[in-house]
Amino acid sequence: MNNTPTDQYFEAIVQQEGSFVFIAIPFAPRAVWGTRLRYPVVGTINGVTVRGTLGVQAQAYFLRVSKPWLRASHIAVGDVVSVVLQTIS
Repeated sequence: MNNTPTDQYFEAIVQQEGSFVFIAIPFAPRAVWGTRLRYPVVGTINGVTVRGTLGVQAQAYFLRVSKPWLRASHIAVGDVVSVVLQTIS
């Protein structure tokens, strides 16, 4: 991943609702990356590569992470993590 002016750096807590594990996105993707139908992203969480598409509920965006990814990355629900994301075409 190359650092670009639109890279977003933030800390977040890995959260869970039911079986749904996610990272809340603390910024407005439209304001940073422009208006899009979807926001596919690539980046790192605690230095571990992650790729996905941001989800949205109401006006809140999130990045869902799978339980196998959590196990492989040694990251757990409740952990405070360092996140770097950029959108991809």
